Amino acid sequence: MFRLFFLLILFVFSIQSQEKTFNEKEVKERLEALNKNTPIELIYNKSVEKHIKAYILRGKTNISQMLSKAEYYFPIIEPILDSYNIPLELKYLPIIESRFNPKAKSPVGARGMWQIMFNTAKEYDLIISSYVDERMDVVKSTKAACEYFLESQARFNDWTTSIASYNVGKGGVLKAIKRSGGKKNYWEYRPFLPKETREYIPKLIAAIYIMNYAEEYGIYPQKDNDIFDEEIDTIHIQRHLSFENLASIINLSLEQIKKLNPSYKIAIVPHVKQRDFYINLPIEKIEYFLANKDTIYQQLDKMEKKVNHPDYEEMVKKINYKIKSGDSLSKIAQKYNCRIKDILLWNGMKNTTIIAGRTLKIYVNADYE
Repeated sequence: MFRLFFLLILFVFSIQSQEKTFNEKEVKERLEALNKNTPIELIYNKSVEKHIKAYILRGKTNISQMLSKAEYYFPIIEPILDSYNIPLELKYLPIIESRFNPKAKSPVGARGMWQIMFNTAKEYDLIISSYVDERMDVVKSTKAACEYFLESQARFNDWTTSIASYNVGKGGVLKAIKRSGGKKNYWEYRPFLPKETREYIPKLIAAIYIMNYAEEYGIYPQKDNDIFDEEIDTIHIQRHLSFENLASIINLSLEQIKKLNPSYKIAIVPHVKQRDFYINLPIEKIEYFLANKDTIYQQLDKMEKKVNHPDYEEMVKKINYKIKSGDSLSKIAQKYNCRIKDILLWNGMKNTTIIAGRTLKIYVNADYE
């Protein structure tokens, strides 16, 4: 009995000690400081507070891991966001989408660090084939996400709403605005959004806060001598290339090469006309590869002869359909075996009105004739 009482006292003391690490006045002031430097509205409320406390009290290990991954991924993501004139704070969005995991898969079919759905990938020309899924390519998926945000921002003229639409879709946001009586401020129409989206913005604000003030809570990057600790660069590959064969030649493990190149589904770079493929490697390995390219290709030729490569098949292709007199979206959707709402999404259309002579983007299975 005494032991149980003693453990209870320790537990209560521990909770009290943890609670002392959260200073509401201090958090508000820090968020206000962050808010002055971004067009995204970083406000403090009970929903945001809940997620900040979760990071501070129970999520220190996760944040330590995110800080470590950020050291590798932020230098890749930030220049892309800047080139699109997107707020740099969106570099934190992959924390709540995938925990910086470029191979993340959701139960509903989203893939990659930015959790892009199949139809969205088609809209932004990301290749999905028997060999490659560019939703898992950090650079290309980040560019696709930026293109989405530019379109969404042009539609809503509000970054908070644009970010919310990334989770629920532009149509989901419009429904919530309509149900709220036409209110345009995210926090006012928020009660009419699905539960996941109601928590989406507070989670992002909390992630932005904790990643900027982690050290104040004794949270530091987790160091584990990872391949990402090395300086990485990109090299153009113009032939079939098995990661397993490459690993044996350049003295790098197969797992390390796969980790640096998550978009290659079967650990093989295909060779396809009119398609360019690149791989990421440590700079010293690239230098070795380029200095010994002829010899390495000879070795690879011998190895590749023993391998039966599966056929390269792309899952989708784009058709530019010229609208004819008498066409309707219903007829076009039926012709290409897709949905009207897909055509609306692919072409950024707000309604089903079409005009003869104009062109629509249509995505179909790659074997469509």
